[in-house]
Amino acid sequence: MKKIIIVSTLGLLFGLMSCQGEKGSGKMQRTNTESVMKIGNERLIYYTCPMDSHKHVHSGEAGKCPECGMKLVAAVITSEAQMEYYGCPMETHSHVRSDKPGKCNECSMKLRPIRLIKS
Repeated sequence: MKKIIIVSTLGLLFGLMSCQGEKGSGKMQRTNTESVMKIGNERLIYYTCPMDSHKHVHSGEAGKCPECGMKLVAAVITSEAQMEYYGCPMETHSHVRSDKPGKCNECSMKLRPIRLIKS
């Protein structure tokens, strides 16, 4: 029984240490429950359809819009100098967009400067 506890504890510690080691890489950073992809000084938050009428379409991974078939584009939190709009950083609130700072009308999170990477 002691061996199982020791092995389990060591496994947990090594797992925590490997997540801590990724924080300094600049490419991928792990938080408690999610993976955060950094693109330069910007942070990928979700993929969305580039059509304004389909801004409610969101995904955690690249793909195609189920409504029009267009390639989903990366939405990133960026600087105010590069932003296209202020938006809610929650994937499920990808449709919440504004031309001025404020709070999300669905979750009250601070709207962040966002741009879409259209390639």
